[in-house]
This record gives sequence, structure tokens and C-alpha cells, in this order.
Amino acid sequence: MPLAYAWDMGAYAWPADKRAAFYTDPAELLAVDGEANQAKGDSPPGRWLPSNTVYDCQYDREFVAVLRTYQLPIDPASATAIRRDCP
Repeated sequence: MPLAYAWDMGAYAWPADKRAAFYTDPAELLAVDGEANQAKGDSPPGRWLPSNTVYDCQYDREFVAVLRTYQLPIDPASATAIRRDCP
């Protein structure tokens, strides 16, 4: 999950210890190709998905798992994309 997205969705109001947990959560940290990471930037699934569409649903599920863990809301475009990718 992009840090800026989490921030915009409510992480700005978290206490420092919860932000630190989020920043270092292994579920949140994923090694990716530099070009893919730059292409993704701060975009959630409603604006960006991996170029290999085989991973769309997996990416979406991991994104939703982080949202649930940290009780963050989802933007409408990402909710629509996830419903499409993971029927």
C-alpha cells in the first residue's frame, strides 16, 4: 500500500507507535522492480495494477488485507477495481 494513500485515508491521525508498526509491517513491505514501483507511485488499485494481470487479484487481496489490519477505508475507484479483479 502506498504510504501517501494510507496517510490520506487516515494514517495521519494515528499515534506514532501505530505508524511505526505500519511502516515496518512485513505485509506492507514488498520488494518490487524499481520501474514498477515508480509507475505505481502513490496509486491504489483503482489507478494502478501490476503490468502482469495474472497478479491483479493477489495484489488487490493484499491491499485489502492491509486496509483491514489498519482499519483504513477504501476509495470508491479501488473498491470497483477489486470487485472486477476478484469476483
